[in-house]
Amino acid sequence: MPLDGLGTIARDGRTLTVRAKHGACDDGPAVDVLETEGSVVFSASIRGTSDGPCTSESRVEKVTVKLRRPVGERILLDAFTGRPVPYGEPYSASPSWR
Repeated sequence: MPLDGLGTIARDGRTLTVRAKHGACDDGPAVDVLETEGSVVFSASIRGTSDGPCTSESRVEKVTVKLRRPVGERILLDAFTGRPVPYGEPYSASPSWR
């Protein structure tokens, strides 16, 4: 699933919060990170699923991610969409894209 957006970037520039979607009958979202010289790529997935009947509601949860080095001028990308991670309102540009 695509990320729902960027939450916060801590003062150290290495600790970020992203909003990730998941279903009502799973163990929540997980977010992996690939860092390159010019970008940070976030790949969201869903941890564990339950068997049996489940509602189709979507939930959003904040996930904290720790980078090896500060974001700096690198662009923040969503691996699912290939686009910059939305910042603020859904589908708006990330701070690194402005």
